[in-house]
Amino acid sequence: MNIGVEQSSLEPEPKCVGLYVEDDDATAYLFQKALVEAGASLRLFRVTDGEQGLAFLLRKGVYQDAPVLDLVIIDLSLPKRSGFELLAAIRQTEALKKTPIVVFSSSTLPDWKERALALGADLFCMKCNDWNGFVETAKAIHSLLPGYATG
Repeated sequence: MNIGVEQSSLEPEPKCVGLYVEDDDATAYLFQKALVEAGASLRLFRVTDGEQGLAFLLRKGVYQDAPVLDLVIIDLSLPKRSGFELLAAIRQTEALKKTPIVVFSSSTLPDWKERALALGADLFCMKCNDWNGFVETAKAIHSLLPGYATG
């Protein structure tokens, strides 16, 4: 499912492609809007569980025509395959080892952050309960996009 970032007809096509693995529709919606607010030029696809995430990344089954990704954003509490399992699988796949991965989680457990970073996440962001937090997270993620680093 493509939840592509909205653009006006005057803006160029997004230069980067990302995958968001998130099972909560409300969070996905808010995050999409935050990316627009942050000015991220990102075509974002979304799947809702870890199995779909891995299939998309490996271009298997219904995802055989999936694009090459510049970024992966993962929730840790996913059905079918946890975000930790997905993160480990990505880092064990040669073609995906260098793909930037952001963990976007509501967990406040310090060992979850440590574990995600140890498994190879490039950034760990907490889900916030306010709009400004979503926008700040979107800006941090935007800074990981190739050729779009800020400041």
